[in-house]
Amino acid sequence: MSSHASPTLTARPPDRRSAAATGRRLLASLLTLAAALAALLAGPVPAAHALDVSLLQRGLSGLSYLPRSGVDGSYGPQTRDSVRHFQQDNALDVDGDAGPLTMAALVAKVKRVQSAAGTPQDGDYGNNTLDAVRNYQRSHHLDVDGIAGPQTMGEMNIDRIVSSGSGSGSDSEVKLLQRNLAGLGYLPLTGVDGAYGPRTKNAVLSFQSDNDLEVDGIAGPQTKGALTAKVKQVQAAASTPADGDYGNNTLDAVRNYQRSHNLEVDGIAGPRTMEAMGIAREIGGSGPGGGASGGSPTVPPLSGSVRDKIIQAARSQIGVEEWGDNCNPYGRCEAWCAHFASWAWEQAGINFHSSFSGDFYYYGRDHGTLRTDLRNAAPKPGDVILFGSGPANTSTSVHVGVIEKDNGDGTVTTIEGNHNDRVERVTRRLVGGWPAYAIVSPSGG
Repeated sequence: MSSHASPTLTARPPDRRSAAATGRRLLASLLTLAAALAALLAGPVPAAHALDVSLLQRGLSGLSYLPRSGVDGSYGPQTRDSVRHFQQDNALDVDGDAGPLTMAALVAKVKRVQSAAGTPQDGDYGNNTLDAVRNYQRSHHLDVDGIAGPQTMGEMNIDRIVSSGSGSGSDSEVKLLQRNLAGLGYLPLTGVDGAYGPRTKNAVLSFQSDNDLEVDGIAGPQTKGALTAKVKQVQAAASTPADGDYGNNTLDAVRNYQRSHNLEVDGIAGPRTMEAMGIAREIGGSGPGGGASGGSPTVPPLSGSVRDKIIQAARSQIGVEEWGDNCNPYGRCEAWCAHFASWAWEQAGINFHSSFSGDFYYYGRDHGTLRTDLRNAAPKPGDVILFGSGPANTSTSVHVGVIEKDNGDGTVTTIEGNHNDRVERVTRRLVGGWPAYAIVSPSGG
């Protein structure tokens, strides 16, 4: 019987070139997948995606982050800046790109405004929503402009800034806080309800901004201490016990003060009443050496539109000089360019006064009248122009002037307080001269 040897099977060596190619293809596929996933997560790019830019701009404008003139369908610097402000207020990544999360937050906030105003909740802040908000504002005794700024959103019980904290304390402590905020004109008297909701938080934000406190919406010890101190100043001026509680006795005492000083009699120590009392509403209202400047500007009869009145008032002051250490007729003894500019606005019925030029920026932002793209700002008489690099503090926002005329050649003629220690007419370049960072219009002008 013969036997056969089993054939020997030799293992074939691996093809290293084939394995390497397979690895490269796998790596390329993974990289492609990763890039696609990253692009999906990053959201659309404003310059090229299918985002409805006009819808975005209508929402930003309706919520007072962008002027109505900025609704132009172009995702330019002004829109990007407005998106950043909205993102900052809503605890979103502040990148200026209206990606899915930002758009969702904006549409949701617009829908809440629409719901409060009793109009269909389609997320589009168009003409129907503007009209509905105007009706809401009329019925709630607010400025009627159709814009859901801080006061309107507060009245609607809508959080404007979702990243700030909430108040703490008992019902009685919250009511004391609310009485004091209401007494100083930051909250309506109907807002004294013991609930630390959006309306109260917005009032705290405004008070903190006026008093150089951390603007976080939290009524902590510093904020409460500053508020109590301001209430006591009002009580002392109104000749009522200074207990730091703006209750009924203080309301009555302030009414008596207002009657005797020919002021509107409502018991509320708003800007005009506090000015008559010699009390600075904003920190910075007591300059080096302190004290009110004194004096009373002579103003001729004013007529025409809001803008006409602003210019007439500003022109009437050309040549007025300061005295002493920055003393002037428009505010306290301190750098007074903002005192003058806001005084000119007040003569036309604009309820705004500040010692700090940067506050005009926030006024514009809250009223939808802010323009930061100066090449396309289209300045008008009665607007103000802000100089420096931004509104953060007195080192970055250094001066303000009232625009008298757009000269049509890239320059404007301004009337400025505290220019060479007097009120003077000046010519300024919008771009390329002394750096300007914003133009702001008066609301309703």
